[in-house]
Amino acid sequence: MDIILINPPYNKELYKSKKSISVQPPVGLAYLASTLEKEGINVEILDANAEMLSIQDTADRAISSRARFVGITSVTTTIPLVYEISHKIKAESGITIVLGGPHVTFMAKRTLNECNAVDIIVRGEGEITLAEIIKHEDELSKVDGITFRDGKIIVENKERMPIQNIDEIPFPAYHLLPMELYQPGPFFNVGVSGRKFGRMIASRGCPNKCVFCSSSHFWGKFRMRSPDNIIEEIEHLIEIFGTKHIDFLDDTLTINKKRMERICDILIQKDIHIAWTCYSRVNTISDSLVRKMKRSGCFGISFGIESGNQRILDNINKNITIEQARKAMKIVKKHGIKVMCDFMIGLPGDDLNTVNQTIDFAVELSPDFAFFSITTPFPGTELYQKVLEKGLIESNYAWDAMNLHSSTIYRTEKLSTKELQELYSKAIKRFYYRPKFFAQALKRIIRNPKEIKGYASGGKHLLAG
Repeated sequence: MDIILINPPYNKELYKSKKSISVQPPVGLAYLASTLEKEGINVEILDANAEMLSIQDTADRAISSRARFVGITSVTTTIPLVYEISHKIKAESGITIVLGGPHVTFMAKRTLNECNAVDIIVRGEGEITLAEIIKHEDELSKVDGITFRDGKIIVENKERMPIQNIDEIPFPAYHLLPMELYQPGPFFNVGVSGRKFGRMIASRGCPNKCVFCSSSHFWGKFRMRSPDNIIEEIEHLIEIFGTKHIDFLDDTLTINKKRMERICDILIQKDIHIAWTCYSRVNTISDSLVRKMKRSGCFGISFGIESGNQRILDNINKNITIEQARKAMKIVKKHGIKVMCDFMIGLPGDDLNTVNQTIDFAVELSPDFAFFSITTPFPGTELYQKVLEKGLIESNYAWDAMNLHSSTIYRTEKLSTKELQELYSKAIKRFYYRPKFFAQALKRIIRNPKEIKGYASGGKHLLAG
């Protein structure tokens, strides 16, 4: 075996209890694997998250694979678990450990200093980079896009240019994933699970530069797959895995209206029966587009509204207006599509008044679900740099303390950590403990009894948060 790619357990305590709300396929690892296979490299994927493996079991499986390389994906909240896995693997083997993902992309040198078990960091888009590492492990100085150890020295090679035509990337290696274990997220769960659920990425990056998001920095140039290429993958998922529900992970699937219409047109013309959900922006949709999305199988849209105050929206470079949000909600509700909205508490410039305006706006819009979070300054974002400069984040904090629901390390210039937590709790209660929410939920359940599963799992998610 050349390499085993690991999706780590997301939460140590959760997997001790063997309880899960939703488990979704690591499409990024599957993309890496398909590219490696194309290059003739032997690869395996271990989804420790889906299999609910412990830290020790994950390390043991990696060691027993006898792979030359172990590749582990990481985000900020899981990096402490990734360190544990790496130490256990390195203590019992000479396997070269490679980390990739958003966190280590922006914290490459710091990661190598924090964890001496890690050998190489892949920064940003990893398909070509990882293949070159495996093929040229004795010439790492020639591999773009990595940071690595050369004895006691940490070397940071130049950036890798993004893949220009992402249609050329092979479809994700779904055959290496335990597809029967995956299920939709709690809010768009309509009783379709197991082999019938899949995820897709129709573009890479984002042309917008919101201060709290690292997507545009991680992916570099924004690139879109062609409608024909997207349809081909949908047909592949249906044919091979019997997929019935696809969740598009793009930051904004509807960023290009003509392209979105073309995708919908092909789905309709070819009579492809697929239920799908996506992320969108309130300034990228129209009545005609949403009507076509509905006809082609769209049953759920998620909007990032973030704030109910225009000044705060301008502060975070959201480039939307309050009125655009109102208009978008009316359009989506008119066509009977389930909608979820994201709201953030503690954005730059937020005070007690503006946060209350956000809560009021969430109640006014009354989406089917609202996801509230405490603003969290993740590495790679403009916000992260600003709060460090202003001293608004605790020093020497643990990475896994960056929690969207109960952050104890961050404050704004006008709101303390305690006040942020109290406002988060207030938002949950104001939105969900009201007659209109229960009336909306009951109406959907009566119309489609399978909806009860989504509301039940959504409730568990809120309680877990």
